[in-house]
Amino acid sequence: MKKKQIAAAALSGLMLLTGCSNLTQKKDTEPPAQEEVQLGTPVEIQGITRTTLSNESMVSGQVVADAGVSIVPTISGTILQVPVKVGDTVKKGQLLFRIDTSQITSSYGALKQSYDATQRMTNEAIQNAQAALPLAQSALTTAQGNYDNSLALYNVGAASQVEVDQARMQLDQARNQLKQAQSAVTQARATQQAQLAQIEASLSQMHAQVAAATVTAPCDGLIVGVNVTAGGIASPSGPAIVLAEGGRTRVSVQVSEQLLSQIKVGDMADITVSAVSDVPFKAMIASIAPAASAQTALYDVRMYMPLGVEYPIGAFAEVKFFTNQRKDAITVPSDAIVTDGAQSYVFTVTNDIARKIAVETGVVGDGVTEILSGLSGSEMLVVKGQSYLTDGEEVRVVADRTVPQVEAENQPESTPAPASAPASAPAPTPAPTPEAKPEEKPAAAPTEQPKGDPELEGTPAAQPEGANT
Repeated sequence: MKKKQIAAAALSGLMLLTGCSNLTQKKDTEPPAQEEVQLGTPVEIQGITRTTLSNESMVSGQVVADAGVSIVPTISGTILQVPVKVGDTVKKGQLLFRIDTSQITSSYGALKQSYDATQRMTNEAIQNAQAALPLAQSALTTAQGNYDNSLALYNVGAASQVEVDQARMQLDQARNQLKQAQSAVTQARATQQAQLAQIEASLSQMHAQVAAATVTAPCDGLIVGVNVTAGGIASPSGPAIVLAEGGRTRVSVQVSEQLLSQIKVGDMADITVSAVSDVPFKAMIASIAPAASAQTALYDVRMYMPLGVEYPIGAFAEVKFFTNQRKDAITVPSDAIVTDGAQSYVFTVTNDIARKIAVETGVVGDGVTEILSGLSGSEMLVVKGQSYLTDGEEVRVVADRTVPQVEAENQPESTPAPASAPASAPAPTPAPTPEAKPEEKPAAAPTEQPKGDPELEGTPAAQPEGANT
């Protein structure tokens, strides 16, 4: 009997535990109360900004020496020394390269001997010619005296006309002999001068060639090209060294006539020389060619590189020109503009109501578009969700991109409800995708079920209090 009582008690306890388990399972699976549905199409808004806007035109250019100086050898020969390389900064007079002059100077001794021999021979000829001058002068003096005496005797009747004529003939001969002697001296001197001058010219040419073998920098600058090497052959056919005077470089870019009309001297451009850095730098347009190139029909535009940075000559450069600049322009994100045929629209939000506004667009920049008319600049613009709006439709702002990022990070994770919603309303859900657009129906308030409701029979709510104890 005692064993039957124990078994009955155990069975009763097992049934009680099973009932509690069922009650707990049904309580966990009880459907939640229906949440309140938010009204209005969810959108994101942003304040309109004013900024400087411009079009961008990208053109390829090249780094060149601002004032390139090409050093061309004037003589040919073997290069003995090249103490400079590309990228070196040199001073005026600094050695660039030296050419072997052994072949040039090999004939110097022979020329010098020829000069000395010619000088000795011509000096002897001059001396011989000068020696005849006193004799000719003495003969002229004698002839002149004889003529004077004969003429005096003839005047007193002591000499005949024949004697006077003979004395005059001898005087003329003496004069001619003196002139010939004087001419011989002049000729000897001229011959010496001509023969020595020819040899001196050869010697001077040799000295010039020897001097030209040592080539120095004509000015301060930057070595941007070296076309010779030690042991190679120098030739006047091309530049051996290219020097950028003052070390300054610039970018040369060719632009079309269409772009030329949109830029001017003093405008700023962005230049990127990828051989040095992918980060662009600002440069001002220094000059624009007044005429187009006959070969390319393009205009050369010059912009100087910043000092202190070595840009390799010949490197390619990407030049970005900014044209059609608009200062203090009303700009909106290009994605915020909705087009309907040829007309463009934007949506603004006023008191949670969307307003469709026709706008006229202008310059298009990097992700933004200029608005020429339709907006004053003080509106709140719909930047997300505008494709699903109609004019006058009620909206629900889920994000305001105008709020600085720092402030947004300091806000709680859940976005606060709009100011028009009750303080106790639940936080709005994120904006759904177009396929999940919520239905615009009034929210149904949850109802409280009384305990013991027949419709909830078998649920925890239908059990009397204390049933689980």
